[in-house]
Amino acid sequence: MRRLLTALLTLSLPLTAHAADRVPGTSTYYSARTDPITDVNTSFIVLPEVNDRTDQTSFTVRCSNRDQAELWSYLSAKHDLLPDTEPGYAVKPVVTIRLGNDAPVALREQEISVVTNASDDTDSAAIGFGVATTRQIMAGLTAGKRLVMRINRVSGGQALTYTFPATGAGTAWAKIGACGPLRAAGTFPAPVTLTPVTGAAAPKFTRWYFTTCADASSGAVRAGLTAGRAHLCDLVIETTPNGAQPVRAEFRYELEYREAGRTGKLTLDSVDYWPATGGLGARYRPNGSQLIFTLPLNVRARPERVYTSLNVTATVYFSNGSSKRVYEPLPVRPAN
Repeated sequence: MRRLLTALLTLSLPLTAHAADRVPGTSTYYSARTDPITDVNTSFIVLPEVNDRTDQTSFTVRCSNRDQAELWSYLSAKHDLLPDTEPGYAVKPVVTIRLGNDAPVALREQEISVVTNASDDTDSAAIGFGVATTRQIMAGLTAGKRLVMRINRVSGGQALTYTFPATGAGTAWAKIGACGPLRAAGTFPAPVTLTPVTGAAAPKFTRWYFTTCADASSGAVRAGLTAGRAHLCDLVIETTPNGAQPVRAEFRYELEYREAGRTGKLTLDSVDYWPATGGLGARYRPNGSQLIFTLPLNVRARPERVYTSLNVTATVYFSNGSSKRVYEPLPVRPAN
């Protein structure tokens, strides 16, 4: 029988030192981490159940199982979900899930797994789900759809219904690299991939522009870049939301210049990513219907060549598998 390891996660765990971070303004926790020897992504996400005031019921998504890279998830409840049976044998409940207003889906028995603890004892208050079901759930959660689970136990009695919010799930999923390989600190996570939702479309982009650039050393705010100075510049994308949330973004650059009486363009090899690790790369913050990316930008000051514009191509990827690209120039002024 398929067994998955809970690693004894509890809702008190995010409150312990270095264990997990909470997505601001939500009850969703995540921990982005890798095994220091194997580089396996051992990250996880925890969503507490909305009605359980005892903090004993949660839905957890894990990127690894018994030290192996494997996407799976499990429900841990304050109620017993499995009946008392002989050791090594368990009768699994009937599980129905619903994401937002989508049609309910009854999971097949083979999609449900027995969960064990670190001592390899069956956890009667937990059941696990494999990669296909977990990806289906995460596609819904990151699209803003709450998760409802109904458990009909073989022992009979009242069905158990648990509800988990979608708030913070997209951010947490992006922070852990969608359970893809997380590379060493100072480099960037592997691309986030999601199974596209049928008919998925990115939010409509209505307008995009740079607002201000802050000098990384002095904090002085400017309307554009000054050559020879490091800046943090805000690229704002105004959208018509459709429920899809950004999960990653890439930023590529080209420079326009004047030299010896002629003009030219130079495509740069450097790429900035969000999310990034080690403090490098772009940062993101939502503001209502606006997507705001803060980019670390620096153009060299060269006496023989005058740079006039840094042109930014931004590709934003969303939780439903869609993506959209914008192109925006940023003026460059000569060094003082």
